[in-house]
Amino acid sequence: MGLTEEVKEYLYSQGADLVGIAGAESLKEAPEGCRPTDYLPTTKSVISIGYALNRGPVLNLPQSRNEYLLEFECANSTLNHLGHKIAKFIEKKGFDSMAFPATASIGDGARLRGDISHKHAAVAAGLGCFGVNNLILTPDYGSRVRLATVITEVELTPDQPFKDSLCNRCGKCVRNCPAGALTGWEELYTPEAGWRMDKEKCYHYIFVKLGGRRCGMCIAACPLSRGLNRPAGN
Repeated sequence: MGLTEEVKEYLYSQGADLVGIAGAESLKEAPEGCRPTDYLPTTKSVISIGYALNRGPVLNLPQSRNEYLLEFECANSTLNHLGHKIAKFIEKKGFDSMAFPATASIGDGARLRGDISHKHAAVAAGLGCFGVNNLILTPDYGSRVRLATVITEVELTPDQPFKDSLCNRCGKCVRNCPAGALTGWEELYTPEAGWRMDKEKCYHYIFVKLGGRRCGMCIAACPLSRGLNRPAGN
């Protein structure tokens, strides 16, 4: 078994629902400071990890707000653990690696944005495409997925970037966004790159209106979020 297969098998065995690999060059167009090589100059491969949220707390929002927050926090914790573990797994093989937190940075100039784009990494690694809700839509779980990213200097075999469009632009996420953060997508959105939604409105609703409890209404509104919940790795 090659190292690429070992990495994927290890992550699935530890609880990952989705795993894909991209070459570092696939994210070279990211903004300065957000490219893999900005953090690890010798980066050759990018590993995208997906972990599906349970349907119940998502699809029953907003009544299940507290339960959705539990899902959100547990998923992020699991992804952080998976990222740390696979980075250590690869470093024991002799290759420097680095895991990025599943949660976004919070602060001036970086609201709701991580050090690296988990979403663009997921598209490049073949896990899914952008929806109008500016989240990644996956074939098995819709947008009911949290993501994490690991970069490494070992050259792994990349997966094919996701080429299909899963979003039918039904507009349910737009109509159900309580912050009005998804209006104006029509001429900006693409399945490959998403679009620049109004993150300030989203941020204000989450951290002012909801007091830090996460929203999730754009996920709940998406028809694809019912998903299949098929076994990991299949």
